[in-house]
Amino acid sequence: MEFDTKNSENSMNIVIFSNSDYNFAAKLSKICDLNSYQLIFLNDFKSLKPYIDTKNILLLIDFNDYENKIQNVNNSINNIGDFPCCVLLDIMSSKTHKEVTSMGFDIVMTKQSFLMNIKTIKKQITTSL
Repeated sequence: MEFDTKNSENSMNIVIFSNSDYNFAAKLSKICDLNSYQLIFLNDFKSLKPYIDTKNILLLIDFNDYENKIQNVNNSINNIGDFPCCVLLDIMSSKTHKEVTSMGFDIVMTKQSFLMNIKTIKKQITTSL
């Protein structure tokens, strides 16, 4: 699947790394479909290489799937390119928030907050590039 690589104000390209939360994935898919956002699911961080020059892109990392190797995830992504990354948690804790933020991830929030604020996040991503 290829993304809309134009820097269009209405486009947003979301790459998600999540293997276990099917309910969140279904909700996100519906929101993306309704807003014409591009959504792709990847299992391997090396698969990001073709998207290095993609505009208005956001990576979503499901913390539950990568909790024990979140630093390795950050290193893998940074070795490929400079992508804005959002780590999604089921429940926010200040300890986890501090740890993940200190690693250099751009956004740390709950899945529910992400779904409720996706339009605001899109605006921030598209205007920061």
